[in-house]
Amino acid sequence: MDSKFKLIVDSFGKERFKFDEPLKGYTACSLGGPARLFFIAFTQTELIKIIKIARQLEIPYFLFGTGTKIAISDAGFEGLVIKNRTKNIQTLSVKGKVTKYGIGVDEALIEVDSGVSLNKWIEYLDSQGLESAKFAGIPGSIGGNMFLNKFLQSSVKSIKVLDSRSEAKVVNVDILSPKRHIILSGVFRVKAKII
Repeated sequence: MDSKFKLIVDSFGKERFKFDEPLKGYTACSLGGPARLFFIAFTQTELIKIIKIARQLEIPYFLFGTGTKIAISDAGFEGLVIKNRTKNIQTLSVKGKVTKYGIGVDEALIEVDSGVSLNKWIEYLDSQGLESAKFAGIPGSIGGNMFLNKFLQSSVKSIKVLDSRSEAKVVNVDILSPKRHIILSGVFRVKAKII
């Protein structure tokens, strides 16, 4: 194993990596040759750490979420492929009214990790009694869609990114760039369902 790859593997442990992993099982179109090194990031901390190490070691890397919008060559990828499976969804605040009939929620601010699929996001919103219909029918994950989907861009209040210097920071959607940023999470303002 190349010494650079050994350093990155040693940082997480060999059991966290797959070697020469066929990527066709991770894409919606079922295409893709082997990744020399394959890693699944389950938390923002892991995602940040693996990207920082890859950048420091100058290992070429490729990051993707659900795999619904990509096609990978049958030749594969001669570097590190990172599957983003970050999954945290957290209600940050709730705005509402207290009346003689009880507490009513008007809207909530919710932070959702970039690796969360839109389907999981909708399930969470439904479980909280929040409006989810406007997010229906969008395939993929939060992170990838924030670069592509104007509706998601208009719904997000702020975006946490890893910049090209490997620093985590919060940015507005108007300066978001796939060349400079890796999306870590987004904070959305979501209205309560009208019953």
